[in-house]
Amino acid sequence: MTTQQSLIVADITDGNTIATEKPCALLQEKEKVVVEGLLKLITLQKTSEDKGVQVKSGDIISSLAATIESDAKLSSLTGLPNLQVLDELVDLIKSHFPDARIHNLTVKERIIVTFMKMKTGLRYVVIASLFRSVSSQSCKLIFHDIISKLAVILKLVIVWPTLEECQRSLPICFKNFSNVRVIVDCTEITVQRSKNLCCRIFTYSHYKGTQTIKFMIGVSPAGLITFISKAYGGRASDKAIFEQSGIIDMLDMHKDAIMVDKGFRIEDLTDAHFIKLIRPPFLKKKMQLSKEEAHENVDIARARVHIERVNQRIKVFEILTKPLPLSLVPKIDEIFTVICAVVNLSVPILSDDKFLT
Repeated sequence: MTTQQSLIVADITDGNTIATEKPCALLQEKEKVVVEGLLKLITLQKTSEDKGVQVKSGDIISSLAATIESDAKLSSLTGLPNLQVLDELVDLIKSHFPDARIHNLTVKERIIVTFMKMKTGLRYVVIASLFRSVSSQSCKLIFHDIISKLAVILKLVIVWPTLEECQRSLPICFKNFSNVRVIVDCTEITVQRSKNLCCRIFTYSHYKGTQTIKFMIGVSPAGLITFISKAYGGRASDKAIFEQSGIIDMLDMHKDAIMVDKGFRIEDLTDAHFIKLIRPPFLKKKMQLSKEEAHENVDIARARVHIERVNQRIKVFEILTKPLPLSLVPKIDEIFTVICAVVNLSVPILSDDKFLT
């Protein structure tokens, strides 16, 4: 196996023990403030709706879900765009993954737990403090179970369009690049340092100067995520990921063009000369760009900015901005798929007046 192959994650764990009792006692000071604030808001809402009824700790689980009655609250807590998407996910999981077992939490609540973990990056012990009828270990099991089911369902939202479909919904900024099928970029997620030397070597990113996991994403000109590579160790180069991801096989070498940035060096790939590559011009040995190159640089930058906006939406989920625990590394492909699918289901990157037709 070479260091450029897909990240092997099955045996990477953090070895930490998850407490199953008295989760509040394990909270850090900042986490206690967050939990107390949320519980206070829940209690205030509950008492305002039902005056004279004292809220007990056992009521917290039902009232937490009940407080999420607007799209804005749902989005801030879970990252899901609206309540309709949440309800549809509940129906899909019930129909595709029937479960006769008795759970302390409903399917809806388990989905909320899963998305809360991804959106806020809170530790299981914090989430367990909000959902009083479950332990931190139960929250972990819920997350690992639901994220796998969501990945199966939501991977269908990542659709690879034809060039003709891309051209039917072409943004104004792509009028000079009508044959672009996909804009590609790599994004890195910081991961906790492993005790295993091989894993540290495999995940070390010279660009970030730390341990990372790397994905390549493809975005259509209209701003939808259309391709996600498998997870790679941070040591893998953009060239290696591009070559091994399978995206070359999905392109029509005679019609399609790919848009990349300056740091994406794939010119020496096998068969790459059949792909039209659009990227900002290099200075090379010149003192400055020509007038034509300068205009081309501006046009490409204006078109490529949309993939940066997509990356910003992905990183709204704080599970990807904090160092990823090693215990979650085996789930990172599923986590990233679910997050990208939710980005596609959210408000479009471009408004209707930004398109040619």
